Amino acid sequence: MVSLKILASHPIQYQTPVWKELASRGCDIRVGYFHQGTAGRRARDTDFGVEMEWDVDLLSGYPHRFFHTDVPDYGWAVQLKAFPSILAWFLQDVHTPLLLVGWFVETVWLLWALAILLRVPVFTLSDTTPRSFRRFPKPGWRVQLLGWLLSHSAGHLYIGELNRQFLLEMGVDRQRLFHFPYSIDNLFFEREARRLSSDRYRFCNTYGLDANLPTFLFCGKLVPIKRPLELLKAYLEAGLQEQAQLIFVGEGALRGELEKLIGESQAKHVHLLGFFNYSQLPSAYVLGQVLCLISETDAWGLVVNEAMACGRPVLVSDTVGCAPDLVDATNGWVVPADDPAALARTLRQAYEERHTWEEKGRQSLKKISRHTYSAMADGVLAALQSFQR
Repeated sequence: MVSLKILASHPIQYQTPVWKELASRGCDIRVGYFHQGTAGRRARDTDFGVEMEWDVDLLSGYPHRFFHTDVPDYGWAVQLKAFPSILAWFLQDVHTPLLLVGWFVETVWLLWALAILLRVPVFTLSDTTPRSFRRFPKPGWRVQLLGWLLSHSAGHLYIGELNRQFLLEMGVDRQRLFHFPYSIDNLFFEREARRLSSDRYRFCNTYGLDANLPTFLFCGKLVPIKRPLELLKAYLEAGLQEQAQLIFVGEGALRGELEKLIGESQAKHVHLLGFFNYSQLPSAYVLGQVLCLISETDAWGLVVNEAMACGRPVLVSDTVGCAPDLVDATNGWVVPADDPAALARTLRQAYEERHTWEEKGRQSLKKISRHTYSAMADGVLAALQSFQR
């Protein structure tokens, strides 16, 4: 039987299905979480700026425990309080391989180094890209230490090409890289989108939208790194105010600025629809016909997977992590992140090519079919089997 310990920050709706998949295959997995997050309870999401609880089960189907159940707090006091429990959990069986999901706190680095010194096979899963890694300056010693930890680990799961590039740049042996194609519940989104599509006119009326206008969609946190203001400005610059709708699904700190610009520009076809919980997300992709994700940097961008599973074309910036893996001319548009004029031109181009949206959506659905939870679990098992050989 394959055994594996998994240490992660908190339950995430795009990762817990993989743990369930591994458990369903008979793997002996034990998941340890630093904190509970919004799994099974209401908590405040600082980026969304709202009290929320994901309406999807994140905790059943696999063994797990929490080392610290309060709201996310990675300060030293909390780390030191939780570390004895983490260390005891780790030392229960030092022969069991350890999968680190990110390196989110300093005590994880300490555990990582200890595991290497004890010759415990350590595997990592991260979503870091070269651009996201350079976003915040780091002291040279920290970069060197991370490189040492990565190069002395047994293997690494990479979610896509940009994540793979980062690991190679950090000196990881390419033979120790295993594909973990970042995925969502494709079947849920495809099924719900098909079911809801016949009601699109009713949905549009519910939200005060014009069902006859081509509709661009932003879905995510209204925060600077996601660049919702830049998308709105590009929409206005492209002269689409009377020809197309732009809708924003999500909440965040920039809502007030968006409302102000919408009012000043008298953009009557721009709508802020607020926060949608997980079960509501397919309806967002039914309302919106082209997803736009133009983040300054985005490690992957799982909303792209969701839109594609709903049969939608996508428009992304070249700094979105999934762009090299999921988006090309057959199913969307890729635009330079730091060129507002190019973004406006591309929005106008996408509008002019609206006769291709249906075919691009079909290509999206075809492309995303290879990104599944089963394929992610296969990546984990391939990494473990390579070490055992």
